[in-house]
Amino acid sequence: MIIEPGAYTYETMPDYTDDVPGAAEVVCTRDEVGLVYTPNVVYASPDGHDLTLQLITPSIAAEPRRRFPAVAFVQGSAWGPQNIFRKVPYLGLLARRGYVCAIVEYRHSGIAHFPAQIVDAKNAVRYLRDHADEFNVDANRIAIMGDSSGGHVASIAGMTARSGELDDPASGASCDVGAIISLYGAVDPTLPYGFPTTLDHQLPTSPEGRLMGFDIRAEPERALPAVARTYAERDFAPMLLLHGTKDKTVFCQESVDLYQALKAAGKDAKLVLLRGAEHGDAAFWREDVIDRYDAFLTRCLR
Repeated sequence: MIIEPGAYTYETMPDYTDDVPGAAEVVCTRDEVGLVYTPNVVYASPDGHDLTLQLITPSIAAEPRRRFPAVAFVQGSAWGPQNIFRKVPYLGLLARRGYVCAIVEYRHSGIAHFPAQIVDAKNAVRYLRDHADEFNVDANRIAIMGDSSGGHVASIAGMTARSGELDDPASGASCDVGAIISLYGAVDPTLPYGFPTTLDHQLPTSPEGRLMGFDIRAEPERALPAVARTYAERDFAPMLLLHGTKDKTVFCQESVDLYQALKAAGKDAKLVLLRGAEHGDAAFWREDVIDRYDAFLTRCLR
């Protein structure tokens, strides 16, 4: 087959139809989902500290102008410095389902105490709305999700998005979300023995103590603003909680207690216990578990 050079478009480019003995063929639909990774997008600079998003953006050749729902994913780190690249491969699996995934960096506990991390997560959501055109985001369909300490931050950020609590807006955009997902979230720093392998649990030297900046054992009431179930009566989006039953880092009782508080308050909430799963287990990214995220997000962000 011979063609002359020209200003071809996809529609005018001749399809190659010569018979090639021994060649295999796969028919493409143009509905395949492609992904673009954009690293280190600065979304805010509180107190001179640049905070970034790791963005994974889907695209479909047959629908180049399509907007996608977005998931702001708060990376866990025991509230310390985050490895914000750690979940890029896993979030790619979710992005393939048709979600713009943004991994959120927050000010860690060595820089700022609670509620700075909540403020940062809310401003990351605002950034996605403000830059929806740039990243093909449907600004009306944004969720927040996180794991471990990121699940704590995502939960409280989502639960207080409509009340205006724990906020310092970086723009006039809304920080509200249509869905909240917490994976093995450290949602109650006051729970006795809630962190089974943290020997200095709740002391100022512990991860949760560094987050709060004081001895939680001595002043548990002062730490209540950092407990997710404190906000169970607020108006907020549906919540999906997942936790492994063999989690020795964050005891699954934390998610159980939050779930029970949500149900008692009449909230739209679901809890999934992964039998035998540990903290950060790969089981949270099995296809059948991603199916649960996808179904929940589809229902909530429709």
